[in-house]
Amino acid sequence: MEKVKFSKTPRTRISFFFLFLMNFFRHVEVFFLGGEECLCCGKNSGIIPVCKICLQKLFVADGDRRCSVCGKTLVSEIELCSSCRSQKILFSVDSSFSLFSYRLWKKNLLFAWKTEEKRVLSPVFASFAFKKIAEISQSWNSKGLILPVVPVPPRPGKIRQKGWDQIDELCFYLRNLYGIEILPFLRRLTRFQQKKLNRLHRLEQIKNAFVLRPQKEIQKLLKSLPETVILLDDVMTTGSTLEACAFELKKAGIKNVIALTLFIVD
Repeated sequence: MEKVKFSKTPRTRISFFFLFLMNFFRHVEVFFLGGEECLCCGKNSGIIPVCKICLQKLFVADGDRRCSVCGKTLVSEIELCSSCRSQKILFSVDSSFSLFSYRLWKKNLLFAWKTEEKRVLSPVFASFAFKKIAEISQSWNSKGLILPVVPVPPRPGKIRQKGWDQIDELCFYLRNLYGIEILPFLRRLTRFQQKKLNRLHRLEQIKNAFVLRPQKEIQKLLKSLPETVILLDDVMTTGSTLEACAFELKKAGIKNVIALTLFIVD
C-alpha cells in the first residue's frame, strides 16, 4: 500500500527533532532506573509504557457484533443498537469504527493519557490508529492510497492552557511517523465540556459548535477537497461530536466521512 506523500515544513522538522530527543533521553533514564512500570498491570515493561502482554491484549479484537451505524456492541439487536433505533444521530457519518471498548483497565488507560497526561502513550495509540487507518483505506480508496485524516479540533484555548491536546499530538505522530496527511479543516467555537452532560444535553449543546475553516486556509493545505476523509477523535459517547463535524465536512463538499475513535462507550 502506497503512502500519501507528505513534505515536512521546517517547523515540523524542528518539532519532530525535539520530540525525538525527549523520547531518547526518557528511554535512557528509564533504562538506568530499571525499567518502566506498565500502566495497565503494574509489572516492569522495560522502556515502553505498556508491557508486551498488555499490548497484545489491548489490540485483540473482541469479536463482538457491532451496530451498523455507530459501531457500538450489540447485545440482542439484529443490526442496530437501541440508541440508533430510538434516536439515530449519525446521518452525515458514512461509517464508524472504534478500536477499543471503554471498559475496565482500557478505561483507566484513556484516563491516564487524557487526564493524567501520560503522553508516552501517544505513540502507542498512534500505532494502533495507523493500522486501522490503513485497513479502512483499503476498503474506501480504490487507488490504494492512505486516506487523509481530519482531526476533531480541541476547545478554544485548550492547548494554550494545558500545553497540549491529545488528538493534536496523536496526529503529530501519525503525520511524522507514518506519513498520514493531516487536514485541520475544522474549528471549534464553543468552550464547554461534554463529559458531564447526558445524551439529550450533548445533542443540544453540540449544535453549531464546529465550523469549517476559511476557504483561504483550506486552499493553502491542498488544491481540491478529497472525496473521502477519516474523522479522528479519542472517544465516542453519543456520537454527537462526530455527527456535527461530519455535517460540516459534507456541507463543504466532501463525499464520504469515515469516523474513527480510539474508544467507544458501549
